[in-house]
Amino acid sequence: MRPVPRLRQKLLFTALLALIILGMYLLQTGCIIQRIVGIPCPGCGMTRAVAALLRGDVPGALQFHGMVWSLPVVYLVYLYDGRVFHRGWMNAALIGLLALGFLLNWILHFLP
Repeated sequence: MRPVPRLRQKLLFTALLALIILGMYLLQTGCIIQRIVGIPCPGCGMTRAVAALLRGDVPGALQFHGMVWSLPVVYLVYLYDGRVFHRGWMNAALIGLLALGFLLNWILHFLP
């Protein structure tokens, strides 16, 4: 496997983001985007889903956000700058399928 570009910066950013999300979870601030825009974002429920996973509650995690299973895949896409596969069309297809999954989850979960 090829080396990850700018690995140290990406790991530091990951740690910072995790601390911010943990703080938001502990302070129960809710979704910032929902507060500003007034509607839930496609990622709403993901923090609660991860917390449920950490407790071992897989059904609960999927109920909070149906795309929680995709977090390791999304993280690999981030680490490898969107180039997980050697073939460009496969990377585009992966990102497109993930985006479609988040969109469908958002439509099914939040729209009446």
